[in-house]
This record gives sequence, C-alpha cells and structure tokens, in this order.
Amino acid sequence: MSSVPMDDSPPEHNRAALADVLSGDIERARALLASVPRAPRKPSKEARRLVLALAGPQRVTFYSSLGFLLVGLLLCAIFQAPRALGDLLLDLHSFEVPGVVDSVEVRHQRKPPPMYCARFHSEDGRLVGRSCEPGGSFHPGQRVILEHRGGQQARIRGTTLTPMGRLAWFVLLFPLAGGVGLLLVLWTNHRESRAARVGIPILARVTYFGDGRPVRKEGPPPTELRWSFIVRGERYEGRFSLDYASEFDFLPSRDVIVVLYDPAAPAINTVYVP
Repeated sequence: MSSVPMDDSPPEHNRAALADVLSGDIERARALLASVPRAPRKPSKEARRLVLALAGPQRVTFYSSLGFLLVGLLLCAIFQAPRALGDLLLDLHSFEVPGVVDSVEVRHQRKPPPMYCARFHSEDGRLVGRSCEPGGSFHPGQRVILEHRGGQQARIRGTTLTPMGRLAWFVLLFPLAGGVGLLLVLWTNHRESRAARVGIPILARVTYFGDGRPVRKEGPPPTELRWSFIVRGERYEGRFSLDYASEFDFLPSRDVIVVLYDPAAPAINTVYVP
C-alpha cells in the first residue's frame, strides 16, 4: 500500500478521479453504494464464497503451504528434526566440558566414508549422549571434549547430534515455509473478512482489471482487480484475485466499484460483493 496526500473531498464526489468514467457506470456504482447494509453486516452468500472463503490464488497458496507443512513434518520425523535443531542451537552457543567415549557404532553408507556414532558421558557423570561424525576415529575410553548448552543436550566437539549431518538443518525449512505461508494466507483472509463485516462502504476507482500473476504451471492465470480510493486525504489501494473473469460479474462496472475499508485502518479493505 502506498499513500499520497490528496484533498479531503469524499472520493465518491471526486470529479477528477472519475472524470473519464461513463455516467451510467457512476450511477450504477452509486446505487450499489446506497444499498450496502449498515455495519456490522452479514455478508451475502456470494461474499462468503468469494471473499470470506479461500478463493483464487489464496486457495492455491493455502493448499501449497499446507503441503509444504505436512511434507516438512514427515521429513522432520525421518531426519530427526529435534536433533537437527539441537545442532543449530549448539552451534550458536555452547559450553565445553571433558568427557569419555563409552561405545562406538559404525554405520556403513552408500557412499564412503562410514558414519561413526559414539556414546559418551562427561567426566562428572552429569551428561550422557550420542553424536556422530563421518569417518570418525572414536574408540571406547577415549577422552574427548563435549559441547553442551544446559540440560542433557550435548555432543562431542566437531560432531553432530543427527547422523544426517548439518544438511539436516535444511529439513527444518520445509515446515517453516509451510507454516509461514499458512499464517500469511489466514491473516490476509481475516483482514478481508473484517473489512467485509464492519467496513465503511466507499466508491473506488479501478486501476487494473486483467491477468494476475500465474500461480499454476498449467491453465490460464487468475484475473486480478486493483483499485484505489481516498480517505482523510490519503490514497489507499487494494487488490483481489479470482480464478476467472466471469466471477467478477457482480461489479457495477469495470471503472468504478464499491469497496469496504476498516475505519481504524483503511489499508485493510476489500471489494463489496452484494
């Protein structure tokens, strides 16, 4: 959203903004503006389908993010995500104490070198654990330096808690990306829902109506609608996308429409669907 200082005249009477709009389009938009129910309002069935429900690119983003989250959680279970997170935390901050190797397990991999996983304890007996290193040379009774950060989380210096090594960190990015994507979609939809229920109706000038950014590899791009309006001398913008242009048949025209904006934050706004 960008804001530009403007005059304080109501945008529905701003002749400069609507100077090139056909009078018939303006009259239809004004009639729709006058018919908007008072807030708090109950959105229409079409508004619930198009605005309050996840539609168009929002729906695609929602399911894509959900897929990332579920696949990420599965990968985290396979790649021992808690241990990978422990390695990351130990790399950020740790204390060193002397320790002793208790036993060694050798895991042969498809590609050499083999993975050596050693069980250990600290000399004071307070810490026990296991950590791994490719091509290690541990042996029982060997004295080592342990890294720990409180509690029982510890590893031999230079090793990792997970046998997957430090590449296991990247597994954490999948559920993180999915979770952030879900939160952004739900947050955006919540803002639009609030504007639809309690927003103030106002005329807005359409600034773009056409193809939006593709969200699928196959099929036509979604149709995007953009608009701008003026509140208290500031210009605000909004946008809304649906799968098909025919779903925008509720608009009074392609030049001037009715939008609903949150009185506390006009940047939160959505198109009015009767």
